[in-house]
Amino acid sequence: MDINYAEIFGYCASAVIAFSLTRSSIVQLRWINLFGASSMCLYGVIINAYPVVVLNAFITLTNIFYIRKFVYHTNHDFTILRTQSRSHYMSFFLDYHRNEINQFFPKFFKRLEDDNREFYVLLDGTQVVGVLSGIKNQAQAPTGIVVDFDFVVPQYRDCRLGVFALGAEQGLKKLTGYELIGAKADSVEHERYLETLNFKPAGKGIWTYEGMIH
Repeated sequence: MDINYAEIFGYCASAVIAFSLTRSSIVQLRWINLFGASSMCLYGVIINAYPVVVLNAFITLTNIFYIRKFVYHTNHDFTILRTQSRSHYMSFFLDYHRNEINQFFPKFFKRLEDDNREFYVLLDGTQVVGVLSGIKNQAQAPTGIVVDFDFVVPQYRDCRLGVFALGAEQGLKKLTGYELIGAKADSVEHERYLETLNFKPAGKGIWTYEGMIH
């Protein structure tokens, strides 16, 4: 029996596209779907099925557009908005994600009622995709705020929102005008995350971008 390698290649490309749809992260979905669609485009060329080529070429270009949007142009597509700490929506958001919050920020709910706590939401258009929260503590950060909660919903965790808000793009600092945006880590996972943003310990239990106090 002759083996039809082109047909096998087409099945594999289809399987990659199907697998991409199981990803919760929209960036992972786009990358995997990009590979599958471009492979399916090549398959269409091999079998001279030009409608398949046109459709999957369009899907490939669409994936490239959104990957560039989410990974390389966060400062143009995402925004930060100050919000009320005791709003009904904030209570709903925190309760909905309580299990994950307890996993990554085990001390957060114990500090939730601090009078000096501030909340900021991360937006993609009008959609809330994450929440930042910190405490204005004169003893620890007299010229700024110490962020102890930096939560992004699973679909957006590969979108470099941390870089936009706290890291190189300094989105929260530009919004608030604070001289210092510090961070405190509740867990080893959180410390590793801060390290990926180029945060370093700066004393008093605070981490800052590049370890700078000012």
